[in-house]
This record gives sequence, C-alpha cells and structure tokens, in this order.
Amino acid sequence: MKRILVNVDCCSGCRRCEMICSFSHENRFGSSISRITVMKKDIFGLDLPVICWHCNPCNAMESCPTQALERNEKGLVFVKEEKCIGCGICQQTCIIGAIKLHSERNIPLICDQCDGKPLCVEKCPTKALTYIEIEKQQPKLPNQVLEETLRRWRIIA
Repeated sequence: MKRILVNVDCCSGCRRCEMICSFSHENRFGSSISRITVMKKDIFGLDLPVICWHCNPCNAMESCPTQALERNEKGLVFVKEEKCIGCGICQQTCIIGAIKLHSERNIPLICDQCDGKPLCVEKCPTKALTYIEIEKQQPKLPNQVLEETLRRWRIIA
C-alpha cells in the first residue's frame, strides 16, 4: 500500500501542506479543515506533519458506533457521511491523532491521499513528504517521533 511518509528533519513548519489540503478539499484555506496537521514544538524548532496511516486494524474504525468509517479497495479508511453522527469517538481513539472533526460539518477529516496524487507531497517545498509503496507497518506515535528526533539531534539524552 502506498503511504505518505514524513521526514521530520526536512520539515520547515511552513504549513503549506495544510493549506493545499484544505483548499483542495474545502475550497478555502484553514488548518482546522485540513486532513494533515503540523505539530509544532517551537521550543526545539521542530515541526511534525501528522497524517492518517490507514492502520489495519484501525481503532477509529472499530470504535465507531455507527460504522461510519469504512475501508475502500485501496485499503484507505474513509467516512460515510450519511452514517456519521459526529460523536468524535474516532478522533479520540485514533492512535496517532490524525483524525480531527470538521469545524462546521462535525464529520471526521481523514486523508484520502488525493486519489493517488497527494497535493501535499507535490507542493512541499522542502520535500519532507514522500508518497511511496511501503510494506505493512504500524506508525509511530507523534510524541515518539518527536522524542527520537530530539535524541538524534542531541537536544535531549
């Protein structure tokens, strides 16, 4: 399965990925309506884009009381909006924090990889995002990635 991978060492924190995502899906710019979220640790100058890994098994899918989250033939998790009640359980149970609720429609925002041509990858000025085929692998938690990066940079022991 193809996934969007993040090279935290290359991310400048410009948030262009968030803007291009929100505009391509919602026709307006805004971090709160993007399917990718840049976590910032300003004290260290560290930025980490967080994006859905379409985990299998997927806690968010399994936790949804109305089965509004489904998986397509490519293995991507998506929302059946007509089934969604906006309870936010998927957001609470996503192990990497990649799901957020739309600020107006109250439905989960989950990366759809732009139908195989992710604009965030294409438009990333530092090439911190790549879209590649990868074997089944569970993602690391964002805090785990941040801690490993800080150790690698010798900021913490």
